[in-house]
Amino acid sequence: MGKSVWWFLLPQLDGSAFGALQLIFGLVFLAAIVAVPLLLRRAAHAGNWQQRLAALEGEGAAAVHATPEELSQAVATAPERWAEALPGLLLVFGLLGTFIGLGIALSDAAGLLNGRADAVASLNPIMDALGGKFRIASWGIVAFLFLKIWAIAFPTAQARLNWSANILRARAAQAAEKEAAERQQLIEALTQSGNAVLALQQGEAQRNHVRHAELLEALHALASRRDGVAG
Repeated sequence: MGKSVWWFLLPQLDGSAFGALQLIFGLVFLAAIVAVPLLLRRAAHAGNWQQRLAALEGEGAAAVHATPEELSQAVATAPERWAEALPGLLLVFGLLGTFIGLGIALSDAAGLLNGRADAVASLNPIMDALGGKFRIASWGIVAFLFLKIWAIAFPTAQARLNWSANILRARAAQAAEKEAAERQQLIEALTQSGNAVLALQQGEAQRNHVRHAELLEALHALASRRDGVAG
């Protein structure tokens, strides 16, 4: 069974059109499962996310990202975006290769069986070869599973989401501190204005008191002179 499994999974480069098709798809799958982890290890870190956030703030677009999920998607680098989309694309790509291979095989089978008396006997090697046409789809499934398992083992998306949540919490705390400082400044300004008004009122009251006392003294002096003249 081990030999049949390896025969099924390993490419069969026999010089045919399907052999060339296997080579192309195999190189694409191999490049994907090697390049994506390497690129993610280089791109998925807080420094790049901070640069992306700074660029968004420079464009005035950071304010619209009110949730960690929105901010996480906004600051994701190109390798991270590809890492999220590529597993599904590889799966579909593998199915495409299989369907192309099946089409080539059926066309070849039709050519071989045309006009042959032993058509039924000739179906045995053709049916045996058709099983190998699902090889590319199997590669797509393997690549899909590999990238998904790698994403679980190294959860860069979750790390980016946690970073985004921490950024939003820090921004909210800064905004609350700024609002509290502005409120305190307003209270102090109002207090100073009230004290100034109160001081003005007290000064005016003192001046009025002095003027009232002076007026009483003047009236008293006037009454005294009038009494002296009358006597």
